[in-house]
Amino acid sequence: MRYFVYLGIDTERFVAVDFLDSKSYKSSNDLRPYILSHPEILGKEAVGPAKAVVDNERLLASGADILFMGGASSTSVEQADEVQDKTGIPVVMFYTGNYATDSEKIQASLNMIAEIFGEEKRAEELIAYFDALDADLKQRAAAYSGEKPSVYVAGVAFQGSHGIDATNPSFYPFKVLSANNIVSSEVDSTGNTGYAKITKEKLLEWNPDIIFVDLATLTAAEGGAIEEMKTDPSLKYLDAVMENRIYTLNPDTAMNANHETALANAYYIGKILYPEQFADIDPVKKADEIYTNVVGKPVFNQLKEHVNDLSYQKVLINA
Repeated sequence: MRYFVYLGIDTERFVAVDFLDSKSYKSSNDLRPYILSHPEILGKEAVGPAKAVVDNERLLASGADILFMGGASSTSVEQADEVQDKTGIPVVMFYTGNYATDSEKIQASLNMIAEIFGEEKRAEELIAYFDALDADLKQRAAAYSGEKPSVYVAGVAFQGSHGIDATNPSFYPFKVLSANNIVSSEVDSTGNTGYAKITKEKLLEWNPDIIFVDLATLTAAEGGAIEEMKTDPSLKYLDAVMENRIYTLNPDTAMNANHETALANAYYIGKILYPEQFADIDPVKKADEIYTNVVGKPVFNQLKEHVNDLSYQKVLINA
């Protein structure tokens, strides 16, 4: 439902949704801006018994005239063909992925969906808005001429939450800000979110100057990245831990990648790395400006509540 909310399409037009967007799925701390801005989506019937699964009988019973199915593989195409053949309901496929790495494919999907619903102008405005923010971030970063600290993002989500060893070699905020990401681009990543898993020994070897923590880690085993830095004796020797240079980010991966949160995080990170170039930016106000423009409502405070009120804060490990 993310793309449909992006495009401002009336949610009442949807009679059934993916399992994870439906009333069959229960989550007390939702991290999806499109759901926080449109909670009525969670009152919809599920079109299948699990994420990305379509039950033909449920689809037929829903009364849907058309099925939109996201996917990024040949298997998805085969599944779409099978559903269409067995139900007689037309299936329209669109590309799902990370806007930061697959913008052209996603823009094509947004334009296609917009054309079907008569929202071409909104798609044009949305894509232009994303492009403008990207250009603004790059311009601000380019104006910085000092030495760049090495940075690391921990606790990146991928099919669940993870600890300090979960990162992203192609992390969008670092890339758009030309930050010195300590993780080598040669590190193997998984899926289109860019998730990669490293060893703690490697992290100690790299010894980043600053660590940013994706707050999706809070639901990881044993408390996630922040708790690990507090309790793991080996991690106390990291410079970022010893000198309290650890900052929190809102989770940008929840039911796939949420580009609006990645953009908001980029402005906060820019404020930390290049304070002079981002002196005019209030990260919270900027985040809500982005959320309002993309999903229709300022949802930063709701998102913050769902991550224990830890959004955009400095974490004191050695208080």
